[in-house]
Amino acid sequence: MNPIISKRALIALSLVALTAACDKDKDKDKDESGDDAKKSTATATAQPTAAATPTATAAATAVAVVPDTGGGLARAELDGKEPDAGWSGGTLVVNKLTFTTPKDWKTSSGDFNAAVAADGSSGFAAGKYPDGAAPVSLRDAAAKAIGLTECAWGTADSISLGKDKLAAQAADGTCKRDGKPAKAIFAATAGKDMNVLAVGSFDEGKDMKPVVNTFRSAKGANVGPAVAGNTDPSGLAACCAAIRQNKASAPPMMQGAYAAAEGACFQAMKDPQGKAALGAIRGMLSMAGGAPASCR
Repeated sequence: MNPIISKRALIALSLVALTAACDKDKDKDKDESGDDAKKSTATATAQPTAAATPTATAAATAVAVVPDTGGGLARAELDGKEPDAGWSGGTLVVNKLTFTTPKDWKTSSGDFNAAVAADGSSGFAAGKYPDGAAPVSLRDAAAKAIGLTECAWGTADSISLGKDKLAAQAADGTCKRDGKPAKAIFAATAGKDMNVLAVGSFDEGKDMKPVVNTFRSAKGANVGPAVAGNTDPSGLAACCAAIRQNKASAPPMMQGAYAAAEGACFQAMKDPQGKAALGAIRGMLSMAGGAPASCR
C-alpha cells in the first residue's frame, strides 16, 4: 500500500468523523433548545390566569328600611307645638285624652279608636294601655287598626305633646299600606287615666299635616295637675314616662329595679314636692344602667 494514500485516507476519515460529531452536537443543541421552548410554553400554559374582577352589580333588595332614630320627624313636628291656626274637625277620645281629627275622615271605634282619610292614604288610631304595661307592646296593634303592616320603629324620645304640653314618648316609623311604603309616627302619654298610645301615618308623597295636627291637638280632659305637663307640680311626668319606656326593653335582671323606680316615680308625680324623691328613684336605677336623662 502507498503510504501517502494511506495517510490521506486517515485524514479523510478523521474529517468525516469530526464533521459527524459536530453535526451531532448541533442536533443535540437544537433538541435541547426545542425542549427548552416546550418547557417554557408548558410553564406559561400551566400558570393560573388571574381571576377576573367581578363587575359591580346593583344590590338585590333592601333587607329593611331603617327609620330615623331619636324621634326625628316626630320630635321636629310635635314637640311643644300646637295645631295650625283654624284646625278643627271630629273629636277622638281615649281615657281622658282627646284628639281633633280631620272633619272629612271616617271614624271607627274598638280596641283602638281610629280616623282614616277617604282614600285610605292617611290615618290615626289611639287606644289605652294597662298600668305597668309598656305602650310599645301595643304599637303594632294600633298600626294595624289603620291598615299598616311590616312596621319598623326608631328609638323613642321624650317630647311635650299637644295643647296641654303633656309629657310623652314619640318615635318615627316606616310601614307598608297595601304593599306601598308609608311613614308613621308613634306617641304615648302616661299617668292616671292618661295611659294612651297613638299611631298616625301617611303614604309617601302625601301631606303629613292632617296627621301632625291631630297629634298636636292632644288635650287632657279634666286631668289632674300632676298629669298636664304645663301645670305639673312635681316636674316628674317626663321622667316617669321615660322610665316606663326603658323598662319595656330592659333585660330580665333589671326589670325589678325599673318596676320599683316606675312605681315610686308615678307616686311622687302626684305630690308638688315630688322632685324630692328623684334621688331615691335614681338610686333604684343605679344598678340598671342609670336613670334616663329626663330624671336628672
